[in-house]
Amino acid sequence: MTVESAAAVLTPLPEIRVDRLFRCAGQKKHLTQRKIFITLNRAKRAYHLKQALSVKATYSTADLAKLFDVNESTVKRWSDTGDLECVKTRGGHRRFSVGSVLRFVHQHKFSAPLLSAEGIKNENLRVHVIAGNIHKLAPDLKEEILAGNVNGALNIVRTAFAAKPSFLEVCSTVVFPPLCEIGDEWHAKTISIDQEHVATNTVKEALTLFQSEIHHKGPNGLKALCACSEGDLHDIAIRCVGYYLETEGWHVTFLGQSTPSKSVANAIRTHKPDLVALSATIVENERQFLHRMNNDIHPAASRMRARLAVGGHTIRARFGNRLKADHLCDSIAEFESIANPHNYKHRKNGQNTARQSA
Repeated sequence: MTVESAAAVLTPLPEIRVDRLFRCAGQKKHLTQRKIFITLNRAKRAYHLKQALSVKATYSTADLAKLFDVNESTVKRWSDTGDLECVKTRGGHRRFSVGSVLRFVHQHKFSAPLLSAEGIKNENLRVHVIAGNIHKLAPDLKEEILAGNVNGALNIVRTAFAAKPSFLEVCSTVVFPPLCEIGDEWHAKTISIDQEHVATNTVKEALTLFQSEIHHKGPNGLKALCACSEGDLHDIAIRCVGYYLETEGWHVTFLGQSTPSKSVANAIRTHKPDLVALSATIVENERQFLHRMNNDIHPAASRMRARLAVGGHTIRARFGNRLKADHLCDSIAEFESIANPHNYKHRKNGQNTARQSA
């Protein structure tokens, strides 16, 4: 098949850059059938995905009444009480941004399946999302992050959240699976390191934008320290934990990737957190890891009467009682109970005494 004949197949699809196919060919006048097949399918998938996940910039009162299955007067009442933020046009009509709608859904624990599926044209995907099967969005998110499309990734996360308004569940069900697949593909050398970096940074940008859109509770007076253990460069999971804690009213200090254990211990003494959350996604030397955790970090957290939570894949089975910590977390979802402020009320007096003496 020639490049020209392949390009002719693409012309019915608007917004597809046909010149990309020519760049793929380089100086060659012909492409292999396999190369043409892969290129065409990627182009078509990108186009249909963009159409499937187009989200409105703003919604009218009538739009939201239909999507929430309520009367327009109910939407206006939500707006008048300040629960649902809006702006008014010159004609006095209310307009609701995507961010304000997501904050409302999150704050009031609404499940809005019709809102989540509102922009989805693919009927099969639409049915799954309405039913709450948000894991079906993971393959589409993988496509977007590999392409470096922050807005596309953000829209998919928004869609998942509208169907299941739980930040931790969206992360564990929609965000993490494609990242794990991309990591496996990089190890298998089927994708390059630059592709893996593009995907990782796209996810980080999309999650940062999304976190700023959803509802944040007022300050609860609790502080958390989040970091990756020494040698661990995978910080997306611990970032998600930090973002979640911030939406719950915590003050979060994030130390970043591969933080030396003595630096973590020093930060505990400096910031005096109520919770220390550490990511141990990659542990290459178990003996060294246990020594650092049990001799540097755990004693520092204990002196400040701070809870220590260590997360990572199969960390319970791998370390069990050998690792000194209050919580060993195989899943990010466990932080929903760990972050509950009621778990820390009885510790306040003891913490204040320890901090004053420190």
